[in-house]
Amino acid sequence: MKLLIAIVSSDDASNVQKALIKEQYQVTKLATTGGFLMKGNTTFLIGADDEKVSEIIDIIGNHSKKRKKIIPNSVIN
Repeated sequence: MKLLIAIVSSDDASNVQKALIKEQYQVTKLATTGGFLMKGNTTFLIGADDEKVSEIIDIIGNHSKKRKKIIPNSVIN
């Protein structure tokens, strides 16, 4: 048994949750805020058998988008 902790953008959270539930995975959803960009995230806690981990990671990846952000110099200094 494994505990997966997945942090996804709040923009993708609904799609990820629906896809996991459709495949009959039970998830705990937590609203979180990222430390660096202070952007809203959602953290999913998912308990799964060892052989299901790859499938869950694929579901999350297929329902999440990659994003690029421009960071002002004032944030870095």
